[in-house]
Amino acid sequence: MDSLIIKDLEPLRLPLLKKLYKSHYPSTKIKAGEKIIVAEQNSKIVGVVRYREVDKWQLLTGMLVVPEVRNQGIASQLLRFSQKDILHDQVFCFAYEHLEELYSAHGFTTIRVEQLPSALARLYLRYTQTGKPLIIMQYHS
Repeated sequence: MDSLIIKDLEPLRLPLLKKLYKSHYPSTKIKAGEKIIVAEQNSKIVGVVRYREVDKWQLLTGMLVVPEVRNQGIASQLLRFSQKDILHDQVFCFAYEHLEELYSAHGFTTIRVEQLPSALARLYLRYTQTGKPLIIMQYHS
């Protein structure tokens, strides 16, 4: 695998990221003010994770690794980078069930909807009404 660089997204590269999501995760909409971390290989974005503020909490959202480079540890590297100064006990994620082990390995635990702050619970219920098989996880440092 060529050298991988994990870093904050440079604002000028936002159009490239939108194109990447359109190709691989079309329902995603990047919102203003999100913290965006990217994984780059040969100056090409191959992975991304975003953090969105919801009231006083944060939601890890939009984790994507392009299919051609999956299963090479890129998602883990994005999460390890985030553990340095982004992840804290007020960070939640709505993960696809098959990714529970990945998030658990990086400090997230599965919780019940009743344990979510109300603003996040409303968001979770809206997402799951569309049929997405999501579980709720919270980061613990």
